[in-house]
This record gives sequence, C-alpha cells and structure tokens, in this order.
Amino acid sequence: MKYKPSRDIPKAVKQLKTTSPMEIRKWIMEHRTDRDSKTGRRVQVKITPQSISNWFRRNKGVAQELERYIEKQEIVEEGISEGLFQNGVFTKIPCVNKWTNKMRGRGAKEKSIRGFVGLIKQVCKGLLPRKGTASRKVEREIIEGWGLKHPARLTTEIANNYIAEMRKRGLKDRNHRLALRNFLKANNVDDWDEISGELAEDAGKYAHIFAERDKISKIFAYIKPINREVHDASVFAFKTASRLNATLTAHAKEYRETRLPNGEIERTIRVWEKASLHKGKRPMEKVITPDLYEILKPRIERGGLLFNIDSSGLHGILRSAYKDVIPELADEIPMVFHFWRHQFAQHLLRETDWNYGLVARLGGWTVETLERYYGKMDRKIVMQQGRNHIVNI
Repeated sequence: MKYKPSRDIPKAVKQLKTTSPMEIRKWIMEHRTDRDSKTGRRVQVKITPQSISNWFRRNKGVAQELERYIEKQEIVEEGISEGLFQNGVFTKIPCVNKWTNKMRGRGAKEKSIRGFVGLIKQVCKGLLPRKGTASRKVEREIIEGWGLKHPARLTTEIANNYIAEMRKRGLKDRNHRLALRNFLKANNVDDWDEISGELAEDAGKYAHIFAERDKISKIFAYIKPINREVHDASVFAFKTASRLNATLTAHAKEYRETRLPNGEIERTIRVWEKASLHKGKRPMEKVITPDLYEILKPRIERGGLLFNIDSSGLHGILRSAYKDVIPELADEIPMVFHFWRHQFAQHLLRETDWNYGLVARLGGWTVETLERYYGKMDRKIVMQQGRNHIVNI
C-alpha cells in the first residue's frame, strides 16, 4: 500500500501506542511502499524520524488527540507497552505533566526534574538501580512479577512495595522516596505522607573515617609517579574540600590574588559546588595555601581547566592507593575521590580544636551537615576535649 502520512502516521501510533518517530518510521517501512518514478516499481518508503516529527508539528491538533488516545488506552488495558516510556511520551502523560509543571513553578532545575521523572519511570517498570559503583555494563534487575504500571495508577502501597524491594537488596532509597512522595502528593494520592523523606538510617556512617597525616602523605607519594594529574587533583581536593565535579571544572580564570594591608598575598579560587535539591550550582571561594599554590602555579599560568583528566581516569588509581596505604579503611570508602573532602573536614577540625562553625564555613557545609556526615567526634575525643576545657570554667 502506498504511503500516505495523514493516514499512516496516526495508524502507526495507534498500533504501536507510541509517538516515537523512530518506532513509527520502522512501522511505515515495514507496512508501506512507494513507487519509483523511473521504473514504476514498488520500493521501500524513504522516510526519516525528522520528517515524522515535522508532521506532528504541522498537525498539532492530531498529535494531541493521538497522545490522549495512547494515554486512555494504556490506562484501560490490563497490560502496558514499553512505548509509554519512550522519547518524551512519559512526560506528556497528564499526571506526569501536571507534576513536572508544579516542580517548575517551585523553581526546580530541569536537571532535577529529569532525575525525578527517571526515578518514577524506574518504579513504573519495576527496574532497580545498580548497586553502589557497579559498572553500567551490569544489567539492572527487574523486580520479579512487577510488570509495567501506569503512573496514573501509582499508589502509596505500590510505592512502599518498591521501596521494600530496594531495601531487601541493600540499595539506597532516599532519592526514590523523595521522588515518589513528591509525585504522589502532586497528584493528591491518599496517604502520600506515609512515604518518608527522612535520611536513611545509615546516614553519616562514614563520618568517622580519618587517615593520619603521614598516611595522607604516603597516598600522595603512591599516586604521584603513576599519574601527576590524579595526584595534583587529589591534593587540591584535600586542601580545598572540593567535590569531584568542582575539582575537574576548576578554571584558571577563577584564580584571584589580593594584597593584604600587612603585605601578604591572599590567594583564592572560585569553584562551583552542587547545591541543595532542585537548585543550581553555587560558587564557593577556596583558600589556596602556599604549598598548594606551588602545585597549581604552572597550571594557572597555562590557563584553562586546571586538571586534564576525567573521573574515569582516577578511580582505579585512588582505590589501589587506599588498599596499599590504608587497607584498614579502604573497604569503608564508598566514593574514592570524595574521601578527600572528608579528610579536609577531619584534619581541619583537629587543627582548629573542633571549631565546627569555622570548618563548616570553609568547607561549604552547615554545622549540622558537617558533624553528621564528615566530622563526628568519637567518645575518646569528646572526653579529651572535656579534660582540656572543662577545667577552665
């Protein structure tokens, strides 16, 4: 049968239950033909996904009707096709669209919205996240017997069941809980507040990790001959409490020198750190110490990004260094580069006699966050501080 867009695109959409241009193109190429103008013979239709997208744009009314048709069909049918989760179809479902618009109204960033939408998709498909730092090559587990669920049918019970499956496998579930709580509330689902937004019970379990200064020096000595970029980036993170992305995007143009009244030069650099949920990155001014400046000087003079490395090039080196130098801690370090941010907190707290307010300001934390996640005093330190100071009151 000869290809006719006004007839065949809607027909393909209804059969496939998707408005994905790629899927529609495949269907048309399999079911329709064209006639060669020279030979008169039937040939395969030559059509691109872009031409189908353009047809939808020219026929917005028909496109909207087809989307409503898909959404109604998916709800009434017992089974749901994978097409519901393809190429923007999911975000056009009324309950999802309503939710994302509410988030935008509250000032949420598009990246955060996409992240939350992705988590709700996972719940609908029964797809579990990979555990920890598992490779992307590792296939993600699908909950047995879960099937596919339409977002309009999500309930608090379904949400709790999904979270229970995550906890059985020891997976971190807070982001999923926040996304589910947010989605259910936006759609006025009963008992949405049963989904807790609280921190996980194991939050802060790495706050005790501390490597002595000589061990830190040995780690740097281990890394330096292997990869100078990893070494210098690690020293930078340790001295400034910068996260991985802030370190890898640190730029020479953000370096500043200020001459103080006493003649000394104050050196700082501005990096961009992640902010709280739904907010963009925030600028943080970091102090550059004299020893760090000696490392950074040629990089600053060169210009551009300070470090010529990506995250994939450093994890293996750091993990190997930790196993060699601090084997007693190596298995407790879940995020190898973030270790340096923890060590900044631990060492500076000790250096400042546990001045949480000062260290929080320098590292970019609240005092509560610093104490809970990065620098928890154990009983021995508490008692030692008590002996040192209570005697003076």
